[in-house]
Amino acid sequence: MSTLAQLQKDLQDASAAVAHAERTLASYPNVPSVLATLRTIQNRRASLEEQFLAAADDLGLDACGYRIEMEGNTASIAGLTAVLGTFQKIFTTVYDALERGAKKKAAKNTEKAIADTTLGFAYSFPGSVGVMMTLANDRFLFESKLDEAMEKTFDLIRAKKPEEIEALTELVGVPAIRLVHQWAEENVKAGFGADIIWRRDDVVKKEVRVQAAEIAAKAATIKALSAKETVVVVGELLDVVTSERTFKMQLKDRVIKGTFDKAITAQNPVKLPKTYQATLNIIEKIVIEESGEEQIDYFLLRLDEPSDAGIFLTDLSERDA
Repeated sequence: MSTLAQLQKDLQDASAAVAHAERTLASYPNVPSVLATLRTIQNRRASLEEQFLAAADDLGLDACGYRIEMEGNTASIAGLTAVLGTFQKIFTTVYDALERGAKKKAAKNTEKAIADTTLGFAYSFPGSVGVMMTLANDRFLFESKLDEAMEKTFDLIRAKKPEEIEALTELVGVPAIRLVHQWAEENVKAGFGADIIWRRDDVVKKEVRVQAAEIAAKAATIKALSAKETVVVVGELLDVVTSERTFKMQLKDRVIKGTFDKAITAQNPVKLPKTYQATLNIIEKIVIEESGEEQIDYFLLRLDEPSDAGIFLTDLSERDA
């Protein structure tokens, strides 16, 4: 058995001993020897944890501790697995976005991203609900891509203001923000807070602590947000209703409907049907409704003759990649 595996076993044994000693103390609160025994076991476990983190560091492993703050609630297995599983997905999706560029739509993470970011179970915490996890990290760089991804993951969990979340959306993409909303909703449902730490041996690299009320506020903030972007597409303009300032356009992969203001006027008329190069603002609600229907608004900024430069999108499918 490896040193790390032996320390894992010893930590779990020590945690069980701590739990047993705490139960004994509850039954015999006025017996000094019982309290002394508990403190001895707690000290041994703390020493084992230090040894584990040092041994993990020797093997090139960083550690991520995730402690769930229940604030008087009873933890369910469904709630625990949901928040931990979604935290893993956020981290992986953020890492993949930093590697390949922020994604506008839901897309599968690469196998490499999943392999690079998979957190391994190390041990559970005594006296509280939580786990310590490990992850292999590059020691040749002061700050690796994994460090950057975990930093942005912590920023996402910490962010409160809409402008903070919007700025992070530009960097990590809409799918990551949707996962943060899912994580927040899962915590709200279970009544959880979170205390998360990213460390290398005895050095704390990142830490974030959010209470249940803060997480509930974050869920509401994200639900109200929309992602905005400007794209240029080529398609056939099918219909225009000037009185209502609406248009319909056939792209390669879909028909879109939207509104306009000054893109089409009496001084700037259009022909129907005709192929145009359209500059659009796309405004999309980040949180998808329970029905699964996306809320997307298209606003036409301008119409031009199609370009032959080949640098423009011919449809919107690239946003789904």
